[in-house]
Amino acid sequence: MTTPQLAELTLQLCRIPSETGTEARLADWVEARCRAAAGEAAVRRIGDSVVCAPAPEPADARPTVALVGHLDTVRCAAEQDYAVRHGRVYGCGASDMKAGLAVMLALLDERRALTRARPVWVFYAGEEGADAGNELEPVLRSGALPALDLAFVLEPTDQTLMLGAMGTLHATLTVRGTRAHSARPWQGENALLRAVPLLQRLQALQRREVRIGELSFYEVMVPTQAATANSRNVVPDALALNVNVRFAPGRRAEDAAAELRALAGPDVEVEVVDQAPAGDVCLDHPLLDAWRRREHLAVQPKQAWTDVARLTAHGIPAVNFGPGETAQCHQAQEWCSLPSLEFAYGALWRFFTAG
Repeated sequence: MTTPQLAELTLQLCRIPSETGTEARLADWVEARCRAAAGEAAVRRIGDSVVCAPAPEPADARPTVALVGHLDTVRCAAEQDYAVRHGRVYGCGASDMKAGLAVMLALLDERRALTRARPVWVFYAGEEGADAGNELEPVLRSGALPALDLAFVLEPTDQTLMLGAMGTLHATLTVRGTRAHSARPWQGENALLRAVPLLQRLQALQRREVRIGELSFYEVMVPTQAATANSRNVVPDALALNVNVRFAPGRRAEDAAAELRALAGPDVEVEVVDQAPAGDVCLDHPLLDAWRRREHLAVQPKQAWTDVARLTAHGIPAVNFGPGETAQCHQAQEWCSLPSLEFAYGALWRFFTAG
């Protein structure tokens, strides 16, 4: 597929709204395209997710490699443009990750030429929302997938190969006080002011480097939300802080939670509300090594969470590699560059076809 065709396909995908929880229309469109390209028997619908796994030929000994992409986007900005111009595709989710879906579909159209490995396509819903709504988990548990030797997650990677994924944990930290009328604050104890030492401890934290081979991951604890439930003229008796902890591959969510509790201290209530594991680093995978060297791919750590973590938790080696610019993710005027589309499509085409 030519670069202009990839751009138009990306724009077409961007024009189909698929904010988290509303992926059904796009899933229908992708499902129909998969059935047209690979046949009815190759396609299975699971919720608003689509698996396309053409049956192998008899005695097919090729490794099985999945191309994995999420259908959903974050809420689109009102001012978002939709166009192909000046070497970019503009559209909601253009980089994150409608461009990745376009590359997946372009490779599906050429599936009979992909002879070096057996490709499988996974389009899934719910990645941008809460962990409980992520449909990759039910897809992996459904039995619809063959045993996988490797998976590419086509998140934007800035024309590099991004390895691993940071684990993530959200916790509610509650600081208690005593309620009172705001005209007589001495009759209570202000939870906002009691939280200042905790906020100062969080502010004083430096990012912590964790080296895995040649890669540096950075662990952080970041307060992201603060809320009280009182009226404006009431001294608050509770302040709830959301703290997001990012932890490196090789560490468990339980260890990150224990470290957060130690930082919070005995007077602060800590409730973990959401967590996802870190993704393993698969730098030396035999299917990747020669390919990444031939493509002259720079290697970077994934300083964020992706479903590489979910795949490696299921024992499936996985890496992040797809078109798009990470700095464009969730932007108000999101775009994907045409060079990144061409780069990702070409590199993956050669992975599946070169000897």
